[in-house]
Amino acid sequence: MINRYILIFSLLTSLMYSGEISVSISEELVNDYLDLIGSHQIPKGKKGDQAIWTIEEPYVTFEEGSAEFKTTVFYKKGKVNIKKVVRKNMYVEYNYDDNIINLMIEDPFITMERKNEDFGKIDLSILYQKGLKFQGPRPKVETIKLKTIKGRIRIDMNIKKSMIYFEPGIVRVAIDLDYK
Repeated sequence: MINRYILIFSLLTSLMYSGEISVSISEELVNDYLDLIGSHQIPKGKKGDQAIWTIEEPYVTFEEGSAEFKTTVFYKKGKVNIKKVVRKNMYVEYNYDDNIINLMIEDPFITMERKNEDFGKIDLSILYQKGLKFQGPRPKVETIKLKTIKGRIRIDMNIKKSMIYFEPGIVRVAIDLDYK
């Protein structure tokens, strides 16, 4: 009986205030994933005339207001050797319906060129995008039904908006909600 009153009291007091539920994704977690994938050598082109693309030491940095994907890409074909240090901005997509957070590499294509000659391009998202999906902050239950002495009470969550914050070392996806 007392537990019901405590539960009802806490739910009713939460009706007066809105709050935030968030999921934080740390730079360290994403870099651990990138370390597991490791460096890659990818042959591209026809057999016997292939170029070797090497992607080494990919990592991310999360700063206040931004996120960046960094790596070094090597291209080797015959006597042509090109090294390119790559820095790409990242952005976050949150799909409320699926409750999925995607960390995306902005413009993931790397083009190798020298003296206005284009040697080819590679898409970084093919290698890294699949593992950069995370569960979002949306609660599984959006309606609570309670039996009280005075009858049944139904409490619904009202989700106002979703927000994305880039903080040093962390990307945070939050939803602002209240109860009605």
